[in-house]
Amino acid sequence: MYIARVPNRKSRPAILLRESYREGGKVCTRTIANLTNWAPERIVAMERLVKGEFDDWSGEMTSGEIFGVLFALKQLADQVGLTRVLGSAAESKLNLFLILA
Repeated sequence: MYIARVPNRKSRPAILLRESYREGGKVCTRTIANLTNWAPERIVAMERLVKGEFDDWSGEMTSGEIFGVLFALKQLADQVGLTRVLGSAAESKLNLFLILA
């Protein structure tokens, strides 16, 4: 996989996540996702991921102090049934985070 920047005449270039493969001895490409509307820092992070910069990452991450507080509040929301009432949709998770914050 790789990130391709495809120039457009009158608009900004399209930024695509692509995959190359062989079919009958011929090299073909398949577009997996259009990243044009992503934030520039997310595109840079995806480029680093595709290049393999995170292959040896151990999974350990230093979190700020707020993580422990939000984790405890999330457990409390689970115990009182708030997460069940809000549901599992993406909007519900955002609402839960707003409530906890």
